[in-house]
Amino acid sequence: MGKVTVTAVMIALLAAPAHSQSMQQRQEERGTTVTKTPMQKLEEERAQRALQADRDYDAAMKRSKAITPSTTPSTAPDPWQNVRPSPSTAKKAN
Repeated sequence: MGKVTVTAVMIALLAAPAHSQSMQQRQEERGTTVTKTPMQKLEEERAQRALQADRDYDAAMKRSKAITPSTTPSTAPDPWQNVRPSPSTAKKAN
């Protein structure tokens, strides 16, 4: 029973300093009101950069769709047209 009590007291004593370092206490010590921790500020900046990157991507996709006409697969240009033989030449080779 004694070991359990000593262990419980030790855990309570070790947790007390961590509990005492609350945000409210730090604000009172500084004399200012801090609404966000530095980590929260970094996370917010990271989220803003990601949102801006998404917006830039969407804008680039809209610009690229506006420049190139929408083509169907039947009217799409063939990038291999200079490499492949034409259909008339392919029939003669067989």
